[in-house]
Amino acid sequence: MPNMTWLADVLRQGGLKVQEDNGWQGRGHGEMGDVRGILLHHTAGPAEGNYPSLNIVRDGDSSLPGPRAQLGLARDGTWIVIAAGVAYHAGTGGPWESVPKDQGNEYMIGVEAESVGTRPDWTPEQLDAYPRGVAALLKHVHQPASRAIGHKEWAPQRKSDPAFWPGDMDGFRKEVEKHLNGQGGPAPAPSPGQPQPGGREFGTWGTGVKVHSEPKLDSPVVHTLNGPTKVTVDFQRRGDLVVADGFSNPWWAHVPQFNGFMTNIYIDHPDSLLPGVPQN
Repeated sequence: MPNMTWLADVLRQGGLKVQEDNGWQGRGHGEMGDVRGILLHHTAGPAEGNYPSLNIVRDGDSSLPGPRAQLGLARDGTWIVIAAGVAYHAGTGGPWESVPKDQGNEYMIGVEAESVGTRPDWTPEQLDAYPRGVAALLKHVHQPASRAIGHKEWAPQRKSDPAFWPGDMDGFRKEVEKHLNGQGGPAPAPSPGQPQPGGREFGTWGTGVKVHSEPKLDSPVVHTLNGPTKVTVDFQRRGDLVVADGFSNPWWAHVPQFNGFMTNIYIDHPDSLLPGVPQN
């Protein structure tokens, strides 16, 4: 089947918060086969941060190239859309249902949810959003809740994820079934003062604009904007004063598709503080 460019829309229609990583529609190791299941993982990533595993899931490393999953799930319940094509997430395993042995990558959507994996650290937002999102995906591909499978079920001799889920995988599938049957509750409203789902889209200007991991000039650069583009800003935060191109501004925009901050100077809007964007 063609690349799964429907992923973001389906999750949003399911009432989920969605962050689209730049270029995800064309990312992958070839085109998927027909989707026969959703393979669930935890990242085994850092204990701090909303989705600190984005770079490794998207880009991989010398041991295994990225993307390593089509989707990520952040600690605040945001679904991060990383790739529309095949991702290297399943590895050897199976066979399972109609998925042939060692061919999970071609037939299953991979989800890497942020969790250390060594203790129960699932957030309330993840406990709601993980089964809710999986239900939305399964509904779209006309598959039942039984087609949600843990990596530890695909490869029980070598994998333990997703670990520490309440009720384990049977409990997860029961929650998915509730949503498929329309018995799940509505998506929780954002807490006061927290970023709203989606954010506002703005144009940018300038070339070589750096996106930092924090609103600080000496924090690591996570992305560089090579020229004017469109970005989504979900909140803004006061940080280092930036002086550039005749302007100065202490406010930074959080750009979720790059999981970082850029100075408001290079957001194409005349106000120093962006209107309609929460301060956090």
